[in-house]
Amino acid sequence: DTKLMDHILLRHLLDLTQAKLAVVSGLPKNNKTFRITQSFLWREALASSQTTPECVQAAKKLLNAPGLSLDAATKKFASSDSRMKIVVQRPSVIRDMGDSAAHPKHVSRDAFKKIISRHTVAGNHDGLHAILDLVDPVTQST
Repeated sequence: DTKLMDHILLRHLLDLTQAKLAVVSGLPKNNKTFRITQSFLWREALASSQTTPECVQAAKKLLNAPGLSLDAATKKFASSDSRMKIVVQRPSVIRDMGDSAAHPKHVSRDAFKKIISRHTVAGNHDGLHAILDLVDPVTQST
């Protein structure tokens, strides 16, 4: 479904952007920090701000800290409040829509069975059915 994939990929794009902003602002203390952690560090650094305008100002302060040297693309991005609102928004509509698409509240057992049957690595089918039985056991009569 194109719409669902769009939601997931926009969320991914948001994570990539938040991770980049975290890195250029010096938030990760380790160069080997995973992208998902970098994105979290960005959101965590802005958590004390109450409103979106406050978040935008806090984000700009992070990006303009002494000693930082931003590339032209990051400077251009950070100069726009409307762009910055997207990467500081809480709750994030983009993140929520992507999460809902990737992690729906309910998927029927039959839907999972169809998905497993379409999975291209046939050697995984047995293991995937076992996983399905583990998380959604078939009720057996005694």
